[in-house]
Amino acid sequence: MITLTLVRHGESTDNLKTCWAGWKDAPLSNHGLNQAKAAGEFFAGVHIHTIITSPLKRAFTTAQQIHKNQPDGAKPPIVTTPLIREQHFGEAEGHPWMAPTSPSSTNSGRTGIIDPKTKEKSYPVQYGRQAKFPAGECLEDVAARTGEAFDAFVMPIVRESEGKACGEVNVFFVSHGIAISETIGSIFGKCIGGDKVQPESWRGLKNTAWTRLVIGMKGETLIYVKEAMKEPSSSSAAAMQDDTGAIIADEVGSANPPLTEGEDGQPDAAKEILAKVVAVNQYAHLEGVIRQKGGIGSLAHDEKQKAITDFFGGGGSKHDKVEATAAPIPVPAPESAQTVVDGDSIPME
Repeated sequence: MITLTLVRHGESTDNLKTCWAGWKDAPLSNHGLNQAKAAGEFFAGVHIHTIITSPLKRAFTTAQQIHKNQPDGAKPPIVTTPLIREQHFGEAEGHPWMAPTSPSSTNSGRTGIIDPKTKEKSYPVQYGRQAKFPAGECLEDVAARTGEAFDAFVMPIVRESEGKACGEVNVFFVSHGIAISETIGSIFGKCIGGDKVQPESWRGLKNTAWTRLVIGMKGETLIYVKEAMKEPSSSSAAAMQDDTGAIIADEVGSANPPLTEGEDGQPDAAKEILAKVVAVNQYAHLEGVIRQKGGIGSLAHDEKQKAITDFFGGGGSKHDKVEATAAPIPVPAPESAQTVVDGDSIPME
């Protein structure tokens, strides 16, 4: 069995705006970089087998911080793939979003609505798994490609790790809110008895919060031992919410007994994996990460800028200081993935 930890990126400059930001490639804010650093330090004791990341700056920079904190001499490969990018919002990308004009209609306002005062076009939220903006993706599109990513990058590791104990093989996905929820839905669609699990159940991750699954081959017993992950504990209000994760995981198990025939038409007999959610929206690592004052925390991170303490002579959180990102990561380029060159990703689309 393996553990699969899905981490949402740190705060981006677009997260601070009311705009549609899917493939729009905004960088992390300074506060977002501090969140990513905190996540990297939190996972420093976890022996990571592979890090798989979206190539968008906000996710890739977060993945770099996790990679940077792994032990020298045992750093995992970091692989980028466009398959786990955020949902593409087409013509709405970069435009303001607004509440739906008609909740009962799945296509209301999909081509945008012009504000008569500002003359700016806004795009209302669309409902339904098939709904999408012109030139954009629907949720089913995202589910299809994230499922493809799982098959290409994770399933080989699951097969190789049959019989391994919890904590021995740990894979990380660094991605985006919608992409992560659709990834989980896709995984359960491939699992014995998992067809009825709704991706929307896993929405609402905070920036750099994470959700974790244990995944094994048919016939394996999925036993999760938190202590085996070697992550620090916390007594704060933001500490790991084990009870919440356990309740949700139990609800998934009880609501989805093994089926003879899955809703996707694929017999359970043809499926080869089992999965269970063991933690949801965990963010204990954000304890003590405070937004820098004076608007500095909300600015785009610039590797050349000085720390806020150089300007104001203050103290603050240990994560307040802005440092350069990790050095270029030498990684072999797998097929159908993106290569990493000088710390940046180049799409092979």
